[in-house]
Amino acid sequence: MASQLQTSCRASCWTIGVCILAAALLPGLQAQTVLVNDTVSGFIGSDVVLHCSFTNPLPNVKITQVTWQKATNGSKQNVAIYNPAMGVSILSPYKERVTFRNPSFKDGTIQLSNLELDDEGVYICEFATFPAGNRESQLNLTVLAKPTNWMEGTKRPLIARSGRTEKILVATCTSSNGKPPSTVTWDTKLKGEAEFQEIRNSNGTITVISRYRLVPSREAHRQQLMCVVNYQLDRFTDSITLNVQYEPEVTIEGFDGNWFLNRKDVKLICKSDANPPAHTYEWKL
Repeated sequence: MASQLQTSCRASCWTIGVCILAAALLPGLQAQTVLVNDTVSGFIGSDVVLHCSFTNPLPNVKITQVTWQKATNGSKQNVAIYNPAMGVSILSPYKERVTFRNPSFKDGTIQLSNLELDDEGVYICEFATFPAGNRESQLNLTVLAKPTNWMEGTKRPLIARSGRTEKILVATCTSSNGKPPSTVTWDTKLKGEAEFQEIRNSNGTITVISRYRLVPSREAHRQQLMCVVNYQLDRFTDSITLNVQYEPEVTIEGFDGNWFLNRKDVKLICKSDANPPAHTYEWKL
């Protein structure tokens, strides 16, 4: 309104008297300000405070009512009302969860308890004044949801086979029902690949699923695979150690290339690297 008067003054300053009148009105109008938080956030089940105050009212301005509203589908839904003559009124579905902290002509701060996902949105704090009219400001409330995280390894046996190129599922890492979504990564020396999936749930939360696949090999046996989930400032980790089955790799030790007739104390050792370990050894000529 102040800017409108300034423009009006410049455009229609026909007499000095008109400009003096507009200039006299501007300071008071500019001083009437509703102050709120720009943004507020809280987790499901927690309590948040929505600050709202009316600053520097003119002596001749009378505040008649403080109203909190939520913007819903292009309209405004009343949440809480403070009227000096009629007291405090909290409307459904906020009756048991909203309270004025210290209702007065200057302070309209409310507390919203036990946050629900549906509470997210734009809230408007409005001071009704006379004769200046209504003054309002709005804030954004964001409701956060901590995810549930877990990792699980495949129940399918990991078997290394010569010539095999197919990557199979080794482990799945899930971060369920978070808001905003988590970031899921893998920490490992394995040479596999990860695929990611985001599922947007009907309640507004997001589930992130990552699946890790690789070609089973002898080198992958006993290697660690760690899932890392980052959400806000929280970090979740879990890991598994791979158990890869592979066929025996046989080596013979003891021959130094200098065996001769009647040489004593010579022996050959048969060694096998296999998972599960070899249990039967047989020598053949």
